[in-house]
Amino acid sequence: MKTLKDVGEHNAIAALTANLKAVGDDCAVLPLDANYDLVLTSDPLISGVHFTPGTDPEQIGWKAAARVLSDFAAMGADPQYLLINLVAPPEQDFQTLEKIYAGVSKVRKLFDVDLVGGDLAQGPVLELHVFGVGRVAKGKALLRSGARPGDVIYVTGPLGGSFESGKHLTFMPRIKEAKWLRQSGFVRCMMDISDGLATDLRHILKASKVGAALDGAAIPKIKTVEQALFDGEDFELLFTVRAEDADDFDFQCLENLDQQFPASLACASKRLARIGTITDQPEILTLDGIVLERKAFEHFR
Repeated sequence: MKTLKDVGEHNAIAALTANLKAVGDDCAVLPLDANYDLVLTSDPLISGVHFTPGTDPEQIGWKAAARVLSDFAAMGADPQYLLINLVAPPEQDFQTLEKIYAGVSKVRKLFDVDLVGGDLAQGPVLELHVFGVGRVAKGKALLRSGARPGDVIYVTGPLGGSFESGKHLTFMPRIKEAKWLRQSGFVRCMMDISDGLATDLRHILKASKVGAALDGAAIPKIKTVEQALFDGEDFELLFTVRAEDADDFDFQCLENLDQQFPASLACASKRLARIGTITDQPEILTLDGIVLERKAFEHFR
């Protein structure tokens, strides 16, 4: 009998969704009306997997909602509504649940997102399953499939060490930055970094049928390049810009983005960084000229 451990997370997703529509990006994008596309996403948050039992409950709620909002940022979309399915054992402390929902409220109010429904069920451990609904201008969603050879690769902030520092519980989803990036007209493809730079960049390479060459010295990091590549849970944005547009893009960032979001994304302080280029070698990822082996956390393995 073949098990999930044998198949692995990414192969399982590919097999189970082979005949489904709109799978492969951070959100599903579907037609809505003449002006907008509908954007849908969901994320689970499970005790013992995404947080430890002793974690501050408000931070649990923040992370549960912020992860979903980060998916919208990855597409350059506007989140509008959340629904939460809560699973908990009968002996679950109710005050903890109230604090979790207070954490959800903090992040959703910050981005003017409404909590409009959900459900409650019994289970062995605490779980939050968060569903998000939003929209994006017709045909303007930023997909993983838009990278082309020669493009410059960017990230929006320092990577690695998210678990050590606690950033994975307190990160700010890049909604406002993503909207500016989409409206700038420079960005060709984008996603957020949840599984580590190397793993998530490979998703772009596969979708776009291209390769990438990374410059280790250029990668903004908390500690080491190894952590920046493989730790995950950074929730920064990873995107590409045409090579011929990169200098103009950098100038526009210094003139506009840095003024609008000085506390969260400061180009002048090199938090927005060029980290490499897209190549014409499909799915080949190199770091300083050396091919990178696959190495990252994967559920069920």
